[in-house]
Amino acid sequence: MTEAEGVSFRRLAASDRATVIGLIRAYYAGEGYEFSRPNIERAIDEIVAGAGLGHLWLIERSGGVVGYLCLAAGFSLEAGGGDYFLDEIYVTPAARGVGLGTMALDYAEQQCRALGARRLSLVTERANPRTRAFYERRG
Repeated sequence: MTEAEGVSFRRLAASDRATVIGLIRAYYAGEGYEFSRPNIERAIDEIVAGAGLGHLWLIERSGGVVGYLCLAAGFSLEAGGGDYFLDEIYVTPAARGVGLGTMALDYAEQQCRALGARRLSLVTERANPRTRAFYERRG
């Protein structure tokens, strides 16, 4: 089985609310981030309503949800127009190590091009060498 076989990205739907909240809770707990359910629910509601400020896709592998990818829309004079910020990529611990993070980053880049973005940017924390190394490998 190649890395891409059985992997898909599906836009968040209202029916995915509990699933994505569980994934976000797991991600934040693993990283030591504060989890505010009201904030997360508000953001999810905006995404599902199509407010246009954020996009979220569930990462599925062999029919099961194994993570998510979230992009936030922005605008930059420096970039010459619309840009996107890679807000979060999360892959469950059991699904790591097979290239899903790389596939998610590739997908984010493809979606940004399709959305007409001039730039994709991100921020990561110095205290997270694993994540920093992942993004540095991609340049």
